[in-house]
Amino acid sequence: MRTKRYAALFLAAALALSLAGCGINEDKNKDKDGDMTIQPAQLTEEETALLDLLAINTENYRIFDFRLKENSGVQSMRLAVYELREGEWAPVSQADRAFTDSEGRIAFTVGRVTDGVTTAVQSASGSGSDTYAPIPEDDVSGMAFATSKLSGPASIEFDQEIPLMLQVATAKSEFTTYDVNYFGMPRELAKHGYEHVYAIAVTFRASSVSGNAQAAPAAPSPEPSPAG
Repeated sequence: MRTKRYAALFLAAALALSLAGCGINEDKNKDKDGDMTIQPAQLTEEETALLDLLAINTENYRIFDFRLKENSGVQSMRLAVYELREGEWAPVSQADRAFTDSEGRIAFTVGRVTDGVTTAVQSASGSGSDTYAPIPEDDVSGMAFATSKLSGPASIEFDQEIPLMLQVATAKSEFTTYDVNYFGMPRELAKHGYEHVYAIAVTFRASSVSGNAQAAPAAPSPEPSPAG
């Protein structure tokens, strides 16, 4: 049953990504020597209409457009899923891929991370996807899940992780939805004692896949958390 679920998730994500070409290139005259950014994708009317025709609920996915400078020197990309453990981010799964294009799209499924996450990347040179299934030791069926996503443009700097999603799972009757910027303050998140906290982050690198060092999750901050 779970295998079929993952296949369906991948199919829908791949379908959404297959429509990306128009959206990525709709502003062909934009100065490509400008800022390097990643932000929520703006789907075209054609893309949206096709998704509606196929009854694909875009609320179940998040799609991001990213743009790098021409000849920026990018050589690889890492997409990572983390779980907060003892005040630090522990990688659940990491996917490194060689990458040299100046623009593209990233998509992932939005639901309970404990049910599995499918991430996908598309650019001019190709596409690919990965599926992860964190298996918690405790029963999460009765827990509430609260998810936040990157909602606006974020600057891309090489070797700096950019959080795309943050999710809290807890049996507590009261809890807070946290802005993705809390990713940089894991110890602050840990103070609340939630049973599970997950994050998805992307890193663009100027080094090759073989030359990548182990990812360093965001360093804890002693400062108060930003307003969410």
